[in-house]
Amino acid sequence: MSTLSLRQQVILPFVVLVICVSLCIGWVSIRAGENTVSDLTHRVLLETTGRIGDATERTLGGAVIALEAVAPDPEDLPRPTSFPDDFKTLEQRFWDASGLFRTVNSTVYFGGEDGRFIGVNRENKDNVMLFLRESGTAKREAYVTLAPGNRGKLLRSDDFDPRQRPWYRLAQAAKHPVWSSVYNDYSTGIPVITLAKSVYDVNRGMIGVLGTDMRLSALNDFLKTLEVSRNGVAFIVDEQGLLVASSTEELPIKIEGKQLQRLHPEAMGNPLFGASYAHYLAWRKANGDALLAQTLEFEDAAGKMEMAATRVGGKHGLDWVAIVVAPRNDFMGEVTRSFYHSFAIGLVCVLIALAIGWFALNRVLNDIRQLTVAARKVGHGEPLPKLSIERSDELGLLAQTFNEMEHNLRIDHLTGAYNRDFVLAQIGFILRQAVARPFEQVHFALLFIDLDKFKSINDVHGHNCGDLVLKTVAQRLRDVVRTSDIVARYGGDEFVVLLKDISSMRDVVATEEKIRHAVEQPIALGTGEDADQVDVGASLGWAIFPQDGEDPDTLLKVADTRMFDAKRTRRQGK
Repeated sequence: MSTLSLRQQVILPFVVLVICVSLCIGWVSIRAGENTVSDLTHRVLLETTGRIGDATERTLGGAVIALEAVAPDPEDLPRPTSFPDDFKTLEQRFWDASGLFRTVNSTVYFGGEDGRFIGVNRENKDNVMLFLRESGTAKREAYVTLAPGNRGKLLRSDDFDPRQRPWYRLAQAAKHPVWSSVYNDYSTGIPVITLAKSVYDVNRGMIGVLGTDMRLSALNDFLKTLEVSRNGVAFIVDEQGLLVASSTEELPIKIEGKQLQRLHPEAMGNPLFGASYAHYLAWRKANGDALLAQTLEFEDAAGKMEMAATRVGGKHGLDWVAIVVAPRNDFMGEVTRSFYHSFAIGLVCVLIALAIGWFALNRVLNDIRQLTVAARKVGHGEPLPKLSIERSDELGLLAQTFNEMEHNLRIDHLTGAYNRDFVLAQIGFILRQAVARPFEQVHFALLFIDLDKFKSINDVHGHNCGDLVLKTVAQRLRDVVRTSDIVARYGGDEFVVLLKDISSMRDVVATEEKIRHAVEQPIALGTGEDADQVDVGASLGWAIFPQDGEDPDTLLKVADTRMFDAKRTRRQGK
């Protein structure tokens, strides 16, 4: 050191220090980035599988709704009703049912115990086919038709006995609606699944089988819209381990001779299909069948992989599995680049100005510290504080992601329902989607619910019992609405239910009745037979978008006003 100048003795330690600090910052960035990216990756993959599950349930639900439109469940009817098996009535109902979800299940048909058959296939408004086989005839006739009751042009006739079809035999042997195995449509190659159920007369004598064919191309199209990662894939397999849909352009079928064969994941050209499904099967074998949602990691020749798997279709009686898998490098690329970026900044700081370098490094350290603390809070389920990181690089992108996650983590801790901010954010999101996509019809309804007699429960039984009542009401609301609907505690004893894809007043009234019936059941304040019970009433108001307003404030005001009118009417009636 004695041979060095004072300038060199002062500068050299700082140069070494800056280089070491740069290296340390890079190491801290990698470590913090790995932890953060790992946590975010798992959440992104789980959220993606959840979206796939929701899309699957909606798709399968279309087939259920189509059959219910033709032959409602007897338990939902006020009195026993015979299935209307005359062709004129059925044709009209089939026209209505096949038009509910034309892109998914446009075909509805009925086969009778006497060999009769009628079916309507509405591909679009210009291509509607009617299939008929009268009792006592051997031929089925196919017509191009324009309206119910119109026979149009006879296309062909063929030998067809519905009683010999697999869907007929499945439904005949079951006491409830039953799904067929997935198969490929012989004319289009599109994967199809059939939902069928037996129908009866008033004396419970079997009349025949009602069925609808559901095309799974909608699921395939949905998976292709998912942005998993640059090299990631998403797919669904059925109970037999055969592919139902995938996010890639590679078709999950092959042609052998004149037959279309469905493929197993390992038969796909992309090795991620087979590798991820094999690891899922190994995990399931080791842990049993109770899989709701699970993230897994594995390594193959291409490196470390992150995947998530969850069961889908269970709400409608199917046991499919959705899998999302992506190379970890797809997510770590930004963190690796951040490391080199930090190191370069340190070297530049040495050359131009130590002071600027220190300032930049301190800023990076502070941002990384905020991200590390935020990652820990997210991992613990704590509310995420507002991140004061104003950057346009990878750290800024991570900070923006954390802030968006905080926006989505809004649960009322007492009732487990969503809170007011969340439901308002959801309404805002739907309204923005309506503006951004004017060609798509957007409908939803709001139900504003205020509990009657709640104050007296608090006064007489105490706030603990009042809290129990709020929890019970919240659970009853979640039980009675659809999984796609949102139940939120708006404040105090007020709740808001966001009913998506509803535009009919009849549907709103029906939902109101179900909610009022569920909420107004007695609530036990204890577990014993002698436990006290309390009754709570429900006053409801509603608003439909866009008829009653085009912004959240107007819709909530309309619903709130109608709720107060309903409350006043109930009081005057007593």
